[in-house]
Amino acid sequence: MHPSRYRPHGLLWLLALGCLTACVDETPAPTEMGELTRSVDSEVSIFGAGTLPATSADPDVASVELGVKFRANVPGVVSGIRFYKGSSANTGLHVGSLWSRTGQRLATATFTNETATGWQTVRFTTPVSITANTTYVASYLAPAGRYASTSGFFNGQGAANGPLTALASGVDGQNGVYVYGSGGFPTQSYNHSNYFVDVLFTYSPDTTAPTAPGALAATAPSPGAIQLTWSAATDNTGVTGYRVLRGSTQVASVSGGTLGYLDTGLAPSTLYTYTVKAQDAAGNVGAASNAASATTQPPPVGGGLSLPRVPWEGGPPFYAAYPAMAGTPWLTEDFFPIAYWGAYTDTESRLITDKAHGINAFLETYAGNASSAGWMRKHGIWNLAGSGTGGEAVGATFPDEADMWAGPGWDPWTGNYAGYDVCLPDDPRRCGFTLYNTEYQRLNNPAAFIYANVGKGALMWWGDRDREIALNGAAGPDSRANWRLGMVTGDIYFYTDGNIGAEAVNWFGIPASEVRRASNYGEVLMKNLRTASSAGNNGNPRSALGIVVELGGQATGSTLNANQVEGAVWSTLIHEARVVAYFSHVFSNTTANPSTTDVLNDTRPAYQATRDRVKAVNAQVQSLARVLNTQSYVWQFNPKLSTMLKFRDGSAYIFAMQKRQYTSGSYTFTLPLELPASGTLEVVGEGRTLTYSGGTFTDAFAAEYTHHIYRIVK
Repeated sequence: MHPSRYRPHGLLWLLALGCLTACVDETPAPTEMGELTRSVDSEVSIFGAGTLPATSADPDVASVELGVKFRANVPGVVSGIRFYKGSSANTGLHVGSLWSRTGQRLATATFTNETATGWQTVRFTTPVSITANTTYVASYLAPAGRYASTSGFFNGQGAANGPLTALASGVDGQNGVYVYGSGGFPTQSYNHSNYFVDVLFTYSPDTTAPTAPGALAATAPSPGAIQLTWSAATDNTGVTGYRVLRGSTQVASVSGGTLGYLDTGLAPSTLYTYTVKAQDAAGNVGAASNAASATTQPPPVGGGLSLPRVPWEGGPPFYAAYPAMAGTPWLTEDFFPIAYWGAYTDTESRLITDKAHGINAFLETYAGNASSAGWMRKHGIWNLAGSGTGGEAVGATFPDEADMWAGPGWDPWTGNYAGYDVCLPDDPRRCGFTLYNTEYQRLNNPAAFIYANVGKGALMWWGDRDREIALNGAAGPDSRANWRLGMVTGDIYFYTDGNIGAEAVNWFGIPASEVRRASNYGEVLMKNLRTASSAGNNGNPRSALGIVVELGGQATGSTLNANQVEGAVWSTLIHEARVVAYFSHVFSNTTANPSTTDVLNDTRPAYQATRDRVKAVNAQVQSLARVLNTQSYVWQFNPKLSTMLKFRDGSAYIFAMQKRQYTSGSYTFTLPLELPASGTLEVVGEGRTLTYSGGTFTDAFAAEYTHHIYRIVK
């Protein structure tokens, strides 16, 4: 908060104190009836008697308005303001105010009969009605400064009591707000500080249950899964979740913005019946929806395994929800998306070369002209950077890496991209969610297959809640979000980013010696995407996910070789990537990796090995599409290995590479009991076999990027 002329020498030790008492998660854990089992017309505040500031009287002596952003999860009235006076040095005429999120003063009152220290209270002449789940700001003017505070209080955490929550920083911009001068709407922030401003809130317990969800429908996309969809229920304070019941048993609970659920791990050729109920923040549960039934598909030829399944988005049938995909190979099990980010479409020869390397989708395009769309259709390349209305343009793209240059939050967006003057205010930038909402509205196509690529913001810097908002939009934890993403990729270049060495240590806890390894593309990045995309959805990602792999050095002097490219790609696939993606540019300008804007079309000898390897990797991925497009099974073959187990056409496929900590060695695989305990297995694509017995086999991994694929006939 402090400009340099107000910054106290003692600030550093305050930073170390962090969050003291009353720091909780941003959303309180509900009981069956929430926290709202109080008597009618209960009056509550956010901070209890045990919540005390770390600093009783800040050295700052300038006149300043100090505030807190808060929400109530039920409607009610704010009848007054409280603030904590830590010292009699906080003198002068104190004035309390209640503001809307946009700065409209809703009520104000002057404090009288104050005590020397402790909580001070003033009531408004007319209480103010507030809306549930809406941000407001409570503030008071400290004309002589010397206010109480705790630095870092709202950093990743909020404070809650009953229906009231003081928001964690990042939920709706930074919390702990201020403005210097003789009073006014506080919008600036400093180090997530709590200035101990509070409200007097009166409410009646919510006893109104949501309506029943409508139009529940069930379809069977695979032998072990049923896909459910329904229309939204309504509630006087807002629906916060849906309970999914299979028969009379609840099998899942999803967030209030989620209108679908994929029930997995089911028996094939079996009829299942479902209902869905809505609930609100008070724990009121509404009536059941209509019942919907579906019969799972018969088992695939050659049978399958009885092991639990890894949650997924649903495979090729997932794309059927997007009209632009109708009649395309995306809906078939023989197609697996292999994409190029930053493809040049100014000449047909470039597209011919891309296709020859196995590319079947573009994630971003450059230098297009009137012939580009026709060339894409001619050569069977699908454009996710198009209109999203069909033809070759099966998808539409959100601005690249908006998470890094617009930040998380709902501040106004200027319409500018990257560069300067992106958000209002522009420091810190907190308008990325507003940008996504605006871009979605501009598309004017609610059924569009929307692709977004995120970078270090959503993958590394942000907290879990912001990451969940970005990836899930309307199905996520913030009801203001309207977008729905069909595909999300992320890009952090562990091999060649110039800053990731230190950043990975600080943000991911990766030892410095283990940063530049192929395993991190899957172990870290895919894990982060899957965790966020599946939040509140029983572990099932809401979008097709993948990681963009660089084809050459990104930082000055960095290099990347063909083995590392291949290892990074397979690391993402082993961690359930549903798209292979490559970045076209190289910036390092070394002999091994000279600068280029289009690696696949760069014929210089330096890139021959990389181009050949990309072609070989893509060919193998495509040959395994029918396998990759099946749902994986849960099984640990060896704790030192990252593995993926699939079953197709009578054979089990085991995909494996070493975890990050290991660079080479021989490892023993323990097989599920359902697979033959002895025999000969094929090492796919390597022209060799292994004889095994006792339900185990052993194989060697030569380097950190080494991967193997094994096929065992059941």
